[in-house]
Amino acid sequence: MKLVMDTKLGQDEVIAIVAQVTNEEISKGAGVRALFAGGLSVKEISAVSGIRYNHVYNVIRNEVLVHGLEVEQTGRNNENSKKNQIIAQLAAGKTITEVSKELKCLYNYVWQIAKGAGYTNKQVAADAAAVVDTATPVVETKHRSNKKVVA
Repeated sequence: MKLVMDTKLGQDEVIAIVAQVTNEEISKGAGVRALFAGGLSVKEISAVSGIRYNHVYNVIRNEVLVHGLEVEQTGRNNENSKKNQIIAQLAAGKTITEVSKELKCLYNYVWQIAKGAGYTNKQVAADAAAVVDTATPVVETKHRSNKKVVA
């Protein structure tokens, strides 16, 4: 996450703000906000100041929400993520084992993604059975376990 702006703080200004935070002249939050206002991203602020990434992110996220600031997302590129690669290979007809070996990732991870996307054998069988069940009428009896299929 990065503030949308044209200018960026110079190296000397960044060092001065980090020194103020280190000397406890200003709070960590105030230093983070000053660096963010100067055009640094969350990752850059964390690296320069030595403050944990999640703390910097939380301060910045709160600042953005409270003041309605316009930010540029600098995060992950999901187009070529491992999850999307797994789903593409499963859609192409490969088995979970084949995908796991080819992408060099855990079988359980691939299985979880396959399950979420509906590519497990049980889900495929259940979907097929649901199509068949909708064509066959079912008569309810008084006891829950005694369902009679009318042929």
